[in-house]
Formats: sequence, structure tokens, C-alpha cells
Amino acid sequence: MRSPFLLLLIGQILFASFSASAQMNEKGTFHLSLGVHAAGHATEYEQRLLVLGQWLSETKNDGAASVTFPIELGFGLSKGFALGLYIEPGSYLDSSATESNAIVLAGLQPRFYLVNNDRFAWMASVLLGMSALRIERSEALVSTDARYSGGNFGLSTGVAFGLGDLLALQFQLRYMTTNMPLRAYELNGTSVDLSGYEATLRTRGLGAQLSLACRF
Repeated sequence: MRSPFLLLLIGQILFASFSASAQMNEKGTFHLSLGVHAAGHATEYEQRLLVLGQWLSETKNDGAASVTFPIELGFGLSKGFALGLYIEPGSYLDSSATESNAIVLAGLQPRFYLVNNDRFAWMASVLLGMSALRIERSEALVSTDARYSGGNFGLSTGVAFGLGDLLALQFQLRYMTTNMPLRAYELNGTSVDLSGYEATLRTRGLGAQLSLACRF
């Protein structure tokens, strides 16, 4: 009669030991997080016009703000490293803040776990992907639709606090840059030929992100 009891006791001890040594990221762990990210950006808008065979350029510096809703997926390749994907739809407002717009960022996100405990983690990530921005303006007699797309690159660091075996609350700080040439332009619903005209929007900014994450 003592043998089953002893085996059960040993099993409980082993289970407790495993639970106590579990980490937020391990090899084979899947991660999913949903959050909100707010950022301020310094912007550079460069326009180039071809006149009589010569390119004339003009650059304007300004500021902007964005609010996006990051969806992040990751897979642990080792205790200290996870490879993930991110997609962030949201809004982008320049200094005028009068136009309708939509922005989306997506790409790869390698993530390093600098500290990796069962209830706390310190993370550092690289973000590398694509950005797309659509800005629609409407005035009394003129409406425009401009579409930009290009690359993005970012670095982030943050911490995660475990809320149990499956959930965690994450707070991250991020630096992100984008480089988005103008790809298409419509004036009053008619597509405009961009031959002889080029425009590029470049941004760099700092932001903060709060997310609810789960792992399984």
C-alpha cells in the first residue's frame, strides 16, 4: 500500500520542481500577443520633379504620431531565442491631422530573452519588414489618394510579467524607421501618371507598447 503513495509523492515533487524551473520561453514554445502601440515620429518628405532633363528636389521636415495594434506570433527555437512575425494595422497622423489614413507594418521579429524566468523576462527584439501607408485628403473641390510602401527596421526592448502559467503582461519600448516611396496617386478619382515625379516619406520614431501575451 505504501508503494503507490510513494510513487504519487515522488511524481508531485518532480512536477513541482519542473513547474518551478519553467521559463517564459523554451524550445518549442508558441507565443501570441495582442497590444497597442503609440509613437511619435520625426518625418522627412522628399519630392523630386523632372524639369527640362534636370531633377529638382525639395525636402520638408515635420512630425507625426501613430497608433497601431500589434499582433505578434513567435516560436521558441531555444531558451534564449524565439523567431516571430508581426503585423500592425493602425493610424498615422501628420501635423495637420486632417486626413483619413491607414497604415500597416509587417515582418520578421527575432527576439532574444536576456533574462528568462518563470514569472519575469527581459527581451530584446529586431524588427525587419514592410510598411504601407494610404493617405486620403478631401477639400472643397479636390480629393487626393496617395499610397506609399517600402521597408521598415526597428529595435525594441521590454519586460514581461507572468500572470500565470499561460498569460503575461508585456511592456516594450521601440525605435522604428520607415522608408516609403510614393507608389500611386489619384486626383479626384483619376490615376495620375508619376513619370517625372518622385516622392519619398521617411520616418523615425520612438514608441511604447503594452500587450497581453499567451504561451503554450
